[in-house]
Amino acid sequence: MMNDLATLVAQEPVLQQLLRTCPLHIINAFQIEHYAVDEFQFDQGAQYDNTYILAAGKVKIYLMSAGGKAVALDIYEKGAFIGEQEALLDKPYSASVVNLTPVTVLRIPNEVFKIWLKEDQQFSQKLVVNLAAQIYTLTNRTERYSLHSALDQAISYLVWATRRNQVVTRTNLLNEVDTSSRNLNRIIKQLRDLGVIAVDKSQISVTDLPQLITILRNEG
Repeated sequence: MMNDLATLVAQEPVLQQLLRTCPLHIINAFQIEHYAVDEFQFDQGAQYDNTYILAAGKVKIYLMSAGGKAVALDIYEKGAFIGEQEALLDKPYSASVVNLTPVTVLRIPNEVFKIWLKEDQQFSQKLVVNLAAQIYTLTNRTERYSLHSALDQAISYLVWATRRNQVVTRTNLLNEVDTSSRNLNRIIKQLRDLGVIAVDKSQISVTDLPQLITILRNEG
């Protein structure tokens, strides 16, 4: 197990930084786990005994809308923590979790995770920064989550992603909008007909950002 963990950490600089000052007895408590797509899942409102560090792959953090649609709050990648807030507060998960790709995670019992925080001040500081970044991201996206129209939500996400030079696909747009796949296709067609987006296979790019923002303001 230790050899496997040492090999994994050596391959991932982000893990090297996280575990650089971790006490040996804490490292000994880690377990490496691998999951296929959709196998790494946690439910909002349920309580769990472990905290995880994402070593490889992507995980979606989401809420279920009143209409039964999964609305993404964030997409986590390697180096992200899962369940750390709930472990510290001893509370059920505030959102649901599912892996979008095969993932490798480091699992650590919640009680050991809290001991790690007490014994490793550098790690504690890194975790504070990580939690602050999560709050900052969520705050910046709150306006989009509060919108009611699926068109508003789609445009708001397109604007948000374009300003951050993020690639947009039909799949991640559907993850972000509380609507059906059929209705999303109608919205994409409508925006393409207006000349504000271009669609190349599954990828969507904004071609007229000022006009897209104008449409959003008029819709609001």
